[in-house]
Amino acid sequence: MLNKTFCHIKGISINHEKLLWENGIAHWDDFNLKSAQINCLPKSKLEKIKSELDISKAALEKRDLAYFKRALPPKEHWRLAALGKIAYVDIETTGISRGSDGITIIGIYDGITPHIYIKGQNLEEAHAKLLEFDTVVTFNGKQFDLPFIESHFSTAYDFVHLDLRYMLKELGLQGGLKSIEQQLGIERDATVQGVDGFEAVNLWYQYKRGNLAALQKLLVYNREDIVNLKALLDYYLSKKQRLLFGL
Repeated sequence: MLNKTFCHIKGISINHEKLLWENGIAHWDDFNLKSAQINCLPKSKLEKIKSELDISKAALEKRDLAYFKRALPPKEHWRLAALGKIAYVDIETTGISRGSDGITIIGIYDGITPHIYIKGQNLEEAHAKLLEFDTVVTFNGKQFDLPFIESHFSTAYDFVHLDLRYMLKELGLQGGLKSIEQQLGIERDATVQGVDGFEAVNLWYQYKRGNLAALQKLLVYNREDIVNLKALLDYYLSKKQRLLFGL
């Protein structure tokens, strides 16, 4: 994906990139100043691309995520999904206010295994786990999950952050996480069908009153959240590639 990207180069917009693609320059290796196809952009922009591509190729060879994170517009960070190690992250809390509420559960899915961290048991271990990753994927995490996590651990994480709430909205998918899952035919474990964020808070308080079954239900709910984030990112990436490249 990145070796089809030109909009990470300063002065090259998404529209410039599309012009290159439309003129048969759909890959870094297609770029040749001597080609007749190259006249689709002003000479100054073409020279800029030429001067930057060798740097870009070296950065990709080294899998230098930081280089592309700096160079790409934030809205285009989805293009970095294949470059770093991804964590799918979702939290449960006692409410929505960072001033008065706290985290009860942090779920981190590495694409294979869900890792669940519980307040009063192992919640603090989530910090070290998060540091293993380059990219975090959330749903509404820019407004909710990541600010809560950073406040809890007093840490400003330097992740590539892909927030599917906004990414999927680009594709016409709106509503909450569960609504979008239903629109795409993604099913949840039958034991947590109908459970939402408000019920998740209630389940935590039931557990604190001694109901261990409530905790188990909450853990299943959180696990479904993080595992389904991967399915949603896969959908988004597939759709974007079809829209952009016809793949």
